[in-house]
Amino acid sequence: MIDGTLAQGLSDAGIRWQPANGDWFCLDTSDVEPWLIAPGAVELGLHDGEPVLMFHGASEWAMDAVHAVDAIWLPSEQQARLLLMEHVEGHAVVTLESRAEGVRCRVQHDDWMYESSAVHAVDAYASVLLAVLHGERER
Repeated sequence: MIDGTLAQGLSDAGIRWQPANGDWFCLDTSDVEPWLIAPGAVELGLHDGEPVLMFHGASEWAMDAVHAVDAIWLPSEQQARLLLMEHVEGHAVVTLESRAEGVRCRVQHDDWMYESSAVHAVDAYASVLLAVLHGERER
């Protein structure tokens, strides 16, 4: 699962989430307790036209629902890779390389490159995406 700080960084950088069944989220990155949107546990709803996450059977929570905008999306590896592909320029090459200590993600364009290493691919994709969103370039 993605590191909570990276997930918060994506949110802070303007990545907007359209909640769907099967997505993971948390409410606080200081103590990431992941929640899964799934029938019977946390379900999607609408309040004043905005998506809400409705908790069912979670008596330890003092709330019944949370606006999705107040939740922190925890994208999967596939979702992070798709987000990265949406935000790189058309001819950029994105690679993911397995290494003994984890993985390395690299985005290469004609005149710039960015790479990040992490234990988990989702973290490497998210780190590179944050660099792309912030306009950081290595070369």
